[in-house]
Amino acid sequence: RESCKLINSKGSLVKSSETGIHKVSEMIFKGITEHGFSRKIWLKSDLNPKTPNQEAIDWIFLVDTLNFSFWPDEGNSKFGVKDHNGKLQTGYWSLCAAVNRALKVGIPVTSAEFMANATLEQIKTIFRSDTNGEIPLIEERLKAMNNAGRVLLEKYFGSFAMCVMRAEKDVHKLLSIIIDNFESYRDICQYKENTVSFLKRAQILIADIWTCFDAKDLGEFHNIDELTMFADYRIPQALVALNALEYSEKLKQILKNKEPISSGSETECEIRGLSIYVCDLIQERVKEMSKENGSSVEVNAVLVDYFLWEWARDNRSTIEELPFHRSRCIYY
Repeated sequence: RESCKLINSKGSLVKSSETGIHKVSEMIFKGITEHGFSRKIWLKSDLNPKTPNQEAIDWIFLVDTLNFSFWPDEGNSKFGVKDHNGKLQTGYWSLCAAVNRALKVGIPVTSAEFMANATLEQIKTIFRSDTNGEIPLIEERLKAMNNAGRVLLEKYFGSFAMCVMRAEKDVHKLLSIIIDNFESYRDICQYKENTVSFLKRAQILIADIWTCFDAKDLGEFHNIDELTMFADYRIPQALVALNALEYSEKLKQILKNKEPISSGSETECEIRGLSIYVCDLIQERVKEMSKENGSSVEVNAVLVDYFLWEWARDNRSTIEELPFHRSRCIYY
């Protein structure tokens, strides 16, 4: 959060828009008060585990360890996997469908022992596509998976649930455990000689446990509101489509030309940093609306992110008027 305030003060390619922020805040307030949007969104997808137990945490940990970079290179087909109902899933949901497909046939893909010892051939089979596309960064996924499994076996009795318990309901403690021990989650870079952190996958890992457990038992965190939104490539695209973020003409041209943007570059930092900054403003505005309305609504950066991610999926043609930023990396 402090990193993003710094980027907002020093950046030149991306800026916030008060009009758009107000519009998105109204959308989310209405979504919560009139349409029942809440953390129970976890139950909306039948690809997610429904029973809040250790097995669910192990599933979430594996999925979020591999939750990055699903978009295809220009000219290639999207990676896709058919779910248990025969529906083709793409993006993040293709990962979930592939994990569930493996579990269904008896491959213990979520176990720490399997993760630690998985081979390239094994995960190529597990993450085989039902389209002509392939999952990107397969070797990087194997490295992340092997590392995560080994750490769980060596330090946490083979389950991420032990990490959650040791955090004692504190998101900062759990973030530290994740970043200190699992190298693929270290989403940190340099911006204008300053170290900035985004921690997209580490934060969404905590948030997914929070929603899966409905903020109870191992999903209870007394400071969940201190997480930021999860800076990826879809939420910035949605914020631009909703006019809450504004890109410079130079940046727009880069995106329209589908030019690659280096991971950790100042351009990427500004896109991600301003997205977090704007989502913080949105959640504060929703809280103000709730107070003015005399109502009490649960809203935080996690729910703002989930709302915008769902909106982006439902409004794909609208958001794709301006392509997302193409930064190929393991962090989102």
